[in-house]
Amino acid sequence: MSVTVSENAGFCFGVKRTLALATSMFEKCGFIYSFGEIIHNPQEVERLKEKIIPIYNLDEIDNLEHSVPILIRSHGVSPETISELENKQIYVVDATCPFVKKAQEWALAMVQEGYQVVVVGDAHHPEVEAIAGWAQYKAWVVENPQQAAGLPLVDKMGVLSQTTQTPENFLAVVEVLRQKASELKIHNTICEATIQRQQAALKLAETVDFMIVVGGKNSSNTKKLASICSSAGVQTIQIETASELNTPQLHSLFQHVLNVGVTAGASTPDWIIEEVVTKMTELEKMNEEENLNDVQVVTEEIQEPVSAEGNDEKKQEELELSFDQNEHYEMKEIRRGSRVKGVIVQIKKDELLIDIGSKSEGVLPASELINDEAANIFDKFHIGDEIEVLVLRKENKEGYPVLSKKRIDQEIIWDKLFQAKAEATILEGKVIEVVKGGLLLDVGIRGFVPASLVSLGFVEDLSTYIGKIIQVQIIECDKQSNKLVLSAKNVLKDEALKNKEKVWSKIAVGQTIKGVVRRLTNFGAFVDIGGVDGLLHVSEMAWYRVNRPSDLLKEGDEIDVYVLAVDPENNKISLGLKQLVANPWSIAVEKYSVDAIYEAKVMRIAPFGAFVQLEPGVEGLVHISQLAHHRVEKTEDVVKPGDMIQVKVLSVDPQAKRMSLSLKATVEPPVTETTIETPIEEKVKQEESAIEEATAQPEESAAQAENNTLQEEAAVQDQAIEKEDAKTE
Repeated sequence: MSVTVSENAGFCFGVKRTLALATSMFEKCGFIYSFGEIIHNPQEVERLKEKIIPIYNLDEIDNLEHSVPILIRSHGVSPETISELENKQIYVVDATCPFVKKAQEWALAMVQEGYQVVVVGDAHHPEVEAIAGWAQYKAWVVENPQQAAGLPLVDKMGVLSQTTQTPENFLAVVEVLRQKASELKIHNTICEATIQRQQAALKLAETVDFMIVVGGKNSSNTKKLASICSSAGVQTIQIETASELNTPQLHSLFQHVLNVGVTAGASTPDWIIEEVVTKMTELEKMNEEENLNDVQVVTEEIQEPVSAEGNDEKKQEELELSFDQNEHYEMKEIRRGSRVKGVIVQIKKDELLIDIGSKSEGVLPASELINDEAANIFDKFHIGDEIEVLVLRKENKEGYPVLSKKRIDQEIIWDKLFQAKAEATILEGKVIEVVKGGLLLDVGIRGFVPASLVSLGFVEDLSTYIGKIIQVQIIECDKQSNKLVLSAKNVLKDEALKNKEKVWSKIAVGQTIKGVVRRLTNFGAFVDIGGVDGLLHVSEMAWYRVNRPSDLLKEGDEIDVYVLAVDPENNKISLGLKQLVANPWSIAVEKYSVDAIYEAKVMRIAPFGAFVQLEPGVEGLVHISQLAHHRVEKTEDVVKPGDMIQVKVLSVDPQAKRMSLSLKATVEPPVTETTIETPIEEKVKQEESAIEEATAQPEESAAQAENNTLQEEAAVQDQAIEKEDAKTE
């Protein structure tokens, strides 16, 4: 009997998206609420019951902890429900499937345009109830063409579908509705993934002898899959878990089935599908053809020769000796399911021959060894080794008993796993496969690690784990259903906690430590310094202005950081990067001489002048009065950000991190034309000047006046600069 899993079986896009949002939220909050069961699968709901708590009506909300968010599942809810949640100041996470959301939007639009909305689907399904709410509760719901035929005539009718309907049923209803309205607007809102799942299931059902549909009993799309498979003329059963296959009737039935197909609804997790496949594989091996009768010890009938000439004494002795040997030879009775000890007599690449004391050696296929033994069969076994095996079949086609060592080893392993779960023991296993929703891990038997439990954060590409050895703890261990769920995240959390305690016990202000950039924000970067995140504020990244942290760093960078402050009570650590290099202002006086000319870059402009950079971390101000020899109305009339200009150093103040610069001092003043005056005019002016000088009060020189004005303006601009820097920090 072969087992084939249909393509597109298991979680659909909408369910995956919902679970991803839920996982993200309960990792932050510890647990969340969901409006109704998050998916139509009782096993998955049970697995997540401590993290996702369902509520079923708005009356329960007043008793909830309002700081915990409520998740709207993929089926969606009515707009009134969302409004009431928001009015109660509940934080809502809307995980409505985008395909369902589109159906809701069309329902609302058609009602507003005056159409009578008809929804093809199950009137009691939460998705249909939500769509009806968006249609202002004016929609008619029909399940099939027969119900559609009973609708009254209208002028304008708009029809859409529950996303999990079959295309055949939807089109049949549409044909009936064409006779019910003068104008019919059609929106086919069946999810493409649903169509693909249904088509794949039908295609598989046409090629097998038996179909198993896995999914919740209350799952609409799972019921439709079962109906589709049954319509193909193949015997079909719908189950929720592998344990439902443990019936004598099914065991007997599967003995006569050659090919079994397996498909699953959109709310069925991969670990349940995997359990079903594993169970079917076990049944296939246990139900292989066996002999009707047990092996019996047979001794050949010995007849004494009678001869008229007398007895042949020598031959008689041989026969008697043979009889005696048979009397003392103990032939073991071999029964299917019995455990026996045997001795290895031959080792082949794909099997072992075991002497188990029967009339012939038993065959132990490599497939009935644990993975490590099968891969290293010549290293793990030697001729003459005694091993214990389980009899799977009394005889194969060649007449040899078929044995298994793996089944016995698994019994032992299950016992160890139960103990490991009870003691919260950390196990190591090798990742052997990526499946939908997680990883398969070999810990002696195959265990499932859900994607949400692989790492502390979201893992985009699980295939990077294939072949790796990872540490895990057991979440669920059920031998009866062959279910083993593992978590690497729990181990990583414990390690992270230990690392945090270690970091907090040793960290101190003034240390320089290594870290990894984990996350960038507008205001800085969070750096992992050994299990604890510290904040590297943008103002502490460099001695010069950093506009965006991403200009200097990227996630994953390994950097050295300086510990600026430690606050154990609030779990806060402040880090610095610029402290690990010299402050360029400390050598600015020696490096930039007064009256010397340097090239600089215009960084930004202001109404009072331009800020220019001589080197990263060292900026100076070219006051508007120092931009040109003529009067400048606007700074941008002379320079703009990005310009490279020559400036002359007027003064340097390293304590205040201020430098006054001049652009006009680097260029010659323009030559002006002089007016030729007549001797009489010149004499009159000289006399006027003499009178003015004689009558004028003493005044400060023009140069001193200008200098005082510059100092006053510089003081005002210093205050503006300080305010700007404070705002940036």
